[in-house]
Amino acid sequence: MTERWKKAYNPDHLPNFIETFIILCIVLVIVHTVVEDLAIIFHWPHKVLFYLTVGAFVFDLIFCFEFAARSVITAKHGHFKHYILNERGWIDLLTSFPLLLLVSGPAMFLYLTDAHSDSAFFNFLIILKTAKAIRVTRILRLIRVIKIFGKIQNTESRMTNRHVATISTMAVVSLIAVLVVSQFVPSLHFGDHGAYRQARALQLAGLASGLSRIPEIEKPDALRSMLQASGANDVLLIKHANGQVLFEATPEQKNELKWTAYPDAVAIPGTELSARLSFHAADGEHAKLNIVILLCILAIIGAFMFFYTRVFAQQITDPIYVMDRGLREWDYNLEVKVQAGRETEEIFRLAKVYNSRWLTLKSQIQSFKKARGEGTKSVLNLDQIL
Repeated sequence: MTERWKKAYNPDHLPNFIETFIILCIVLVIVHTVVEDLAIIFHWPHKVLFYLTVGAFVFDLIFCFEFAARSVITAKHGHFKHYILNERGWIDLLTSFPLLLLVSGPAMFLYLTDAHSDSAFFNFLIILKTAKAIRVTRILRLIRVIKIFGKIQNTESRMTNRHVATISTMAVVSLIAVLVVSQFVPSLHFGDHGAYRQARALQLAGLASGLSRIPEIEKPDALRSMLQASGANDVLLIKHANGQVLFEATPEQKNELKWTAYPDAVAIPGTELSARLSFHAADGEHAKLNIVILLCILAIIGAFMFFYTRVFAQQITDPIYVMDRGLREWDYNLEVKVQAGRETEEIFRLAKVYNSRWLTLKSQIQSFKKARGEGTKSVLNLDQIL
């Protein structure tokens, strides 16, 4: 950084009240993400999901403006690269525009579009909403937890805070990267829509097999009873190949399920029936995983921030602090405490040399000066000695 930039540099870039507002938004968006996942798991009413979608859209807009503002300010001073790499601006980037363009934006448009439309564009939005890569992108919001903990300073040591923040970021990003990759491995992914449709088709085939002994006129009522008894709440329509409708959800059920309905019907194996299904149960499995991942992230960051920080300070920062002052200040003679059982580690090997050689030498120099009546103050500095 240039000297001019150092003097005027504000690592937060924005006014304090805006920074406080951003931190509040980060906390709220994490809470919002959990509530949204719970809404998906328990299939809350469409009206609630709509409000949650609006909230997600607003949050993503705010974070897009935040990233844009920080980018403009740092680019104006020629330090955009420093912001992206050293201040984790890449987190701001990942959790702003990609989420707005791929998740909350399409979802918002989906809810504002006529759900009865059969247009290709509406079907495209449904497909987009169920795409693996897009659904996994929502997990990126959880990375913003790092930004919250980055504001927590457990010690006055900048090195300790930087190292703990770095290792926390690496752990969280690695966890999310594994989750993202796992969604593209057939045996590992959660909430896969293709697998869900096949499994549901087989389950419906088992129910439909019991209709063969029932008279045609009684089949619709029998099928409805079977579906209710099995607890199925994701079926909008079951139709025979000849056009006969054997089951159709009530208007209230259809109104709730139409927002999560697949654009095409799935064939029921071994029969001439096809079913129109909702994917909210598959999304519910993915939402459960999201909550588990969030708890893991909070546990990892909490362990690093509140436990590893103390270990790092005691074993790295404190010895360096004592040796730094001892080397630069002639009247500072405190020994570094070498922890038992760690004598072979590099930092404590250095500390032993510092204690046994440098402090002894400094004591001799001070004694020599006192004998000559020059006092303890020396005109020598560390650079001259080294």
